[in-house]
Amino acid sequence: MITVDNLRLQFGGQVLFSNVDLQFTAGNCYGIIGANGSGKSTFLRILSGEIDSADGNVYIDAKARMSVLKQNQNMYDMYSVMDTVIMGNPRLYECGREKDAIYEKDEMTDEDGMRASELEELFAELGGWEAESDASRILQGLGVAPEYHGTP
Repeated sequence: MITVDNLRLQFGGQVLFSNVDLQFTAGNCYGIIGANGSGKSTFLRILSGEIDSADGNVYIDAKARMSVLKQNQNMYDMYSVMDTVIMGNPRLYECGREKDAIYEKDEMTDEDGMRASELEELFAELGGWEAESDASRILQGLGVAPEYHGTP
């Protein structure tokens, strides 16, 4: 769960938002809407810890995992929808890529084997074995049919 308590942000003399109190609970899907320049992306940057607010607090449950997918409309054109969602957890995504690159080698060295073992452990800790099913559930919750999960 994520709790937002009395959040306020301003740039110069312009108040983008103030007195924001919210609770984001598990199992729900949320949307943030508003005019361009109204602070939607900035609010999400505060939630992710990328920037600080002027006032207020954001509390994230210690058991919660937060993933952030940056806003850039063409940045992910070469990736499948599934991979793009998993990229929201960059540590997991990079771990999986490095692990796969080792296994794709024609010949593995002892060092490769040791590194692969470390990566397998990290991959499991980060929820890598559930990542695709979790991403699929997220996509379906957003109305993206399973037949599109493998497409760019």
